[in-house]
Amino acid sequence: MGNEILLESGTNEVEILEFFLGEQGFGINIAKIAQILPFERSKLTVVPHSSPAFMGALLWQGQTIPLIDLKSFLHLPPLAVEHPIVLVTEFNGVKNGFLTDGVNRIHRVSWGAISPMGALLDRYSSACTGSIHIEDKDIMLIDFEFIIASINPETSISNKHMNQQVETGRENKWIIFVEDSAFIRNTIASQLQKCGFAQVDVFENGLDACNHIQHLVEKTVKDGADILSALSLVVTDIEMPKMDGLALCKFIKKELRLETVPVILFSSLINEQMALKCQEVGANAFLTKPRVDELVVLMDSLLEISKD
Repeated sequence: MGNEILLESGTNEVEILEFFLGEQGFGINIAKIAQILPFERSKLTVVPHSSPAFMGALLWQGQTIPLIDLKSFLHLPPLAVEHPIVLVTEFNGVKNGFLTDGVNRIHRVSWGAISPMGALLDRYSSACTGSIHIEDKDIMLIDFEFIIASINPETSISNKHMNQQVETGRENKWIIFVEDSAFIRNTIASQLQKCGFAQVDVFENGLDACNHIQHLVEKTVKDGADILSALSLVVTDIEMPKMDGLALCKFIKKELRLETVPVILFSSLINEQMALKCQEVGANAFLTKPRVDELVVLMDSLLEISKD
């Protein structure tokens, strides 16, 4: 949509576009939206023998992009609507279209008001990362990265993106990895451990990670130790319930003043504007998913681990 930076960096706020499927409201970070447009079936080319949720290739601005039926993917009743709406998204450097029944409005909210899915609504737990209560209704936030990975595994974070060569020195580094998507969190944590990072603590939101880091600071101060003896590096997503990655990085760098602890923002939303936000909160580096090989190279560089 627009190129302007909508929110100040590190305020722990997000703008959520509410859309609906049937009577249920769902949400997406407005930063992922490239365009909202009416669905025109004449611009759709059906692809035979594809996933039921994959409608085909949609002609959009002179290029073809995948179009995914969200109701089909989420196993919702296939009730027809008169004027369906397509959300054209861009994240991980890729554009996709998602068919919805319509859009409602944009809500500016705090990440702190968004609850992780946890054990809520098992029906949606894999495809949603959290929910927020607005105006007497619950809006669930869709994990669009999980949906794309499910329909097109070639675009997902997987072992094929990973050079699992083990370098000496990784085994004694204390890493914190923060990611709200269970699929991405489990996959990357496993990959980091396979390539030699034996000490990886994982958290599903920025607030839990923040509380843990504060505890580490208090303990090391009490013990008269250097923080680097307990925490070597932080890798964090940006979009997360409770506290986002920008706010977490800002707290680490400017409130706790842990200038010696490198922070990498690893997100599907890295673009020119988001890169500026990352710099403003003091991040040492930022990288677009799913470049896991590049992430490990970046970690080695910041940790000063040299190849054997």
